[in-house]
Amino acid sequence: MQKMIIIPAQIRAGRALLDWSQDELAKAADVALTSVRDLESQKRAADSGTAAAVRRTLENAGIEFLPGTVEGGPGVRLIANRPNLVRRPTTMTKWDGLPFTIEWQGKEVTVFLSREAIEDLGRHSGTEDDAVYLKTFDKFRGSILDGVRAALADPKNFDRQGNLRVTGAYLRELA
Repeated sequence: MQKMIIIPAQIRAGRALLDWSQDELAKAADVALTSVRDLESQKRAADSGTAAAVRRTLENAGIEFLPGTVEGGPGVRLIANRPNLVRRPTTMTKWDGLPFTIEWQGKEVTVFLSREAIEDLGRHSGTEDDAVYLKTFDKFRGSILDGVRAALADPKNFDRQGNLRVTGAYLRELA
């Protein structure tokens, strides 16, 4: 299956939906501001590593890229049906993993992403400090929230206190 290509207008439109400047996108994607400018002005290839980083960043922020069809050209929209992050993680716990809080259908839920899942996502050895795990969370935030949505559907994922436990089985990058 061929990967869908994105066009500069989609990057600009995604940025506009998030109300982000080019500078904000560059910082979030960890790329140079000139790289974002070059992508948006068609001076850089849409299949470059920079384009992949920008796309991943926009998707993690809640943008969905839509392919062109016979009826219309390509576009973007906000992702629906994704839990909203209320409080991002600040530390990695030794036993429970990475805790954070989401809003789902009007309720606040504490989520624990398993240590193994975050280590597998970031290809970590388990000896890194918390900042490394937090950066991995930010990089894969959209996929993690999609995994949380899937885990919410199974009552067996909740502990006695009502906290949600999410393992790597729910993360598409690990599938």
